[in-house]
Amino acid sequence: MLQDSAARRARTGILHLCATLNHGDPAREAVSLAVLTQRLGWRALIASAGGNLVNEAERAAVQHLRLPLDQRGVLARWRSRARLDSLIQRERPALIHAHGTEALGLACRLSRIHRIPLVIDLAQPVAHPAEAQTLLAHATQITGAIRVPTRMMQEYVVSTLHINPSLIVRIAPGIDLQNYNQAAISAERLSTLSRLWRLPENAIVALVPLPLEPLMGQATLLQALAEIPEERLYIVMVGQGRVGSPLRHELEQSVERLKLSGKVIMPDFCPDWPAAFWLANVVVAPNEGPRGQNRELLAAQALGRPVIITAMGANEEMVQKHETAWIVPSGNASALARALREVTRLNTDQRVALAENARFFVEEHFPQADWFNGMMELYERLIFTAKRRR
Repeated sequence: MLQDSAARRARTGILHLCATLNHGDPAREAVSLAVLTQRLGWRALIASAGGNLVNEAERAAVQHLRLPLDQRGVLARWRSRARLDSLIQRERPALIHAHGTEALGLACRLSRIHRIPLVIDLAQPVAHPAEAQTLLAHATQITGAIRVPTRMMQEYVVSTLHINPSLIVRIAPGIDLQNYNQAAISAERLSTLSRLWRLPENAIVALVPLPLEPLMGQATLLQALAEIPEERLYIVMVGQGRVGSPLRHELEQSVERLKLSGKVIMPDFCPDWPAAFWLANVVVAPNEGPRGQNRELLAAQALGRPVIITAMGANEEMVQKHETAWIVPSGNASALARALREVTRLNTDQRVALAENARFFVEEHFPQADWFNGMMELYERLIFTAKRRR
């Protein structure tokens, strides 16, 4: 529970609003920012509906308030608004950071009433552009900025959501290279994950770290796998959206129809992402709809893993073309099958050279320090501007 104290109020506070803290881009970045700012001596507060990353945040002394921010009902919104009003009056944060659009309306209201600058983080295209456009139009009247991670999202926010380009700040995502380092991953972690997913010994693993949603390309990947039955290849599809998903049922039926039983694993979640990428022989992003960023591609390359992507959304901004990645047309199962066959047949020298290039690419262009420094500069600029206007 959040508690009031003069000592905590003396430090600059950032309130993060995130629908849930389950694994995914918004939650991962919200927790990372909160933990890193807390270590700098700032005060980090997170409000969310909870999730797998709550313990990680609380271990770093980040204060978490559980609220139904993932619900759109009137009662849920009223409860969240009342408790956040009380929290802000007590904790006096200097800035609100809304991760995604689920709590955007609430974030705009809190920012306007309490006169607190607002950062809106948009990492992916929105499900309801017209609704988001209306909310963002209100948000632009408040001291704040819209942060996007890639050129693709910058163009999307301008062309689809019709936001003034001057309000948009592009800060590339960053990867914790100490966490995603082969030296930090023990054989025990790999063995534990392999047993959990029931992978046979010496299996060739293609990891698909995408949400189980339409247009993410999982069905096309199954068709590609059926075209190369001679390969000792196992597909692990892991990400958000597993429980009760009609798409999962459709994919399970496709597995049966294509005679792929035993070669496709669909875990509900991944308890150890660094181990998962190190366990994989290749990481695949076969999405057929645009994604604004894919940090999992960066994490895979940080561990020296080859990746296969479709030429869709911001995927090509996350890789070094023709050096660390195979790029295939979206929805093309035969092209995907050819790429899978090529990757799985790389010899040792080719794999070592690719791993070195991939690691260097992430170190050079996507270190966590650059992302965090960019976010801190944005925070400080908005807080300073808000103080001058008072």
